Amino acid sequence: MKHPLNRLLRLRTLLEDISRVELEVRLQELSQIEGVLTRSQEIGRAMRQRSFLSIAKDEIASRREAAAVTEWVAREQGIFEKMHQRKIAEVAAAKSTYLDRRKDSRQVGNVIETRESAMAIERSRREQREIDDWFGQRSQSKREGGMKPACDFSNPLLLYSGNPSADTSSGG
Repeated sequence: MKHPLNRLLRLRTLLEDISRVELEVRLQELSQIEGVLTRSQEIGRAMRQRSFLSIAKDEIASRREAAAVTEWVAREQGIFEKMHQRKIAEVAAAKSTYLDRRKDSRQVGNVIETRESAMAIERSRREQREIDDWFGQRSQSKREGGMKPACDFSNPLLLYSGNPSADTSSGG
């Protein structure tokens, strides 16, 4: 079974990913609105220029058409600018949410790393303590004389074959 912090980290990471995707969507929408707003402004400039040219050429119909289109474009720009401001607020909120969720997942990750580091230190200390205890018991039993070596190193014939009578008879 996974540790609850690992599950929490997974959940926070998923929420962070969702927030990041939402922020990306909001940024794309903002970019589209800015593109439409830019095109609308270009159309407005073109219509004003056309209106000025029609005044110079004394073309009444063309001037009326340009004036009507300019008025329509001005209303459209007002709508797009309101949408732009609303979308900027949405992007700011999505960015704030994303950064908060990112901070939360990083905090949980740091807690998990700290916990794992503490566990590794404790495991290392426990292993060292076991080694120290083993050597302590060994040296204590040697001092008490209760422990004999597994083989006698003083007789080389015992080391060679393990049977002293067989080695002495063949060497003689």
